[in-house]
Amino acid sequence: MNFSQNSSGRDVSGRTDLALHLVEMATRSVGRSEALMELALAWTVTTRPYISGTRGLARWAGLTTRMVRETVAQDRQVSQHGFIWTRTRGASSATAEEREQMEIRFRSNTRTQGRSTSPNYSQALEGPLGDLALKEGRKELGEGNAPLSARISERAQEVLVNGMKTLSRLAELDRTTEMGQVLTALDPGLDIWVEVDDDNAVKTAVIPLGRRAWHLAVLCGLEDVVLSVVDIEELTGLSKRGAQALLARLAKANPVLVAKVRQGRSIAYEIRWASNYRMAGDWYEEASLREEIRKARAAKDRAVQGASARRGTPAGYLAYRLSTASPKRDEYLAANPLPQDADGAWRALVEAGDELAMYAHLKAKEAEVGPVPSTPAILVEKAPERQPAQGPLESAAVSPELLAEMRRRIIAESYR
Repeated sequence: MNFSQNSSGRDVSGRTDLALHLVEMATRSVGRSEALMELALAWTVTTRPYISGTRGLARWAGLTTRMVRETVAQDRQVSQHGFIWTRTRGASSATAEEREQMEIRFRSNTRTQGRSTSPNYSQALEGPLGDLALKEGRKELGEGNAPLSARISERAQEVLVNGMKTLSRLAELDRTTEMGQVLTALDPGLDIWVEVDDDNAVKTAVIPLGRRAWHLAVLCGLEDVVLSVVDIEELTGLSKRGAQALLARLAKANPVLVAKVRQGRSIAYEIRWASNYRMAGDWYEEASLREEIRKARAAKDRAVQGASARRGTPAGYLAYRLSTASPKRDEYLAANPLPQDADGAWRALVEAGDELAMYAHLKAKEAEVGPVPSTPAILVEKAPERQPAQGPLESAAVSPELLAEMRRRIIAESYR
């Protein structure tokens, strides 16, 4: 059974490609902790297709620019774990004509509109997850599914099925609706999900739960669940020690998030995702959706963009080429040495290699000269009137003897 879709990408039952893609990428990530960065990037560009550029992707996915560059494949290639298809990695340049934005898309294996690559079907799933796929009208969930190659417990399968049911209802980022709030809370760039790196000197109001917690929350559909350590291992692909460390981190970050429960002789853990991170939850706090880390990264991005805009001007580009910030400074100076009669102040600035100081010096010189005229006609000066080489004959002083001699010669010539 296949959905018949219209040109808008919405099927007849009201379900959109967004929900189908979220379900697919979540199921393909089961038991694959090594694919978390790809999953975060794929989730980001699926929920926000307008995001592009290395810095933009890093900020909205809660990663660093180095992580983005290391995760994304080359142009027109698929990433290592198959979640991302690269349109272009982009190019950095001081001139706007040479700059190019990084653009990536989620590499879907399902029969939906707008896929970046051709579908690659695998066999249908068995068990409750396969039943869910058939119920949702999707006979295949694509390659890379852990349930195809690994056995997970019945309780973990039940949690996963319920989580996928929730994800299948997510249609848009809209905090005025219940499902829109869930999708907003699962944004991988929020403070609660990111890993704080050394470049972030921001102290947030909440202790980040981390990327692995975000992965588990996605698989649970942000629902309250009861899982054992083994269940968490099977769902996330972590080791036993890693699963225990994750639970300890969750309990430390939020004391009411995790509660130990006894089921017979075994011990499990109740993880209250919905109660804490949904707006209708019993312990929900607005601080859980703070974006201070993202805002700090945005401030750094603005500084970088300001530098790019400055270097796009003639004065800024020359200052950059001659500054120590340029890796090709020595090569440029060797090919373009300063003239012998160069201004001493300018020579000192070039030797120091301070980009901003050179830029300020050049802008000051530009201000002294004045603005560039809007038309070349202003630069053309009015030419002076041409003066004759000598005055008129009437004003010349000629002796009467010379005039008489000239008259005599003219008359003599006429009689020859």
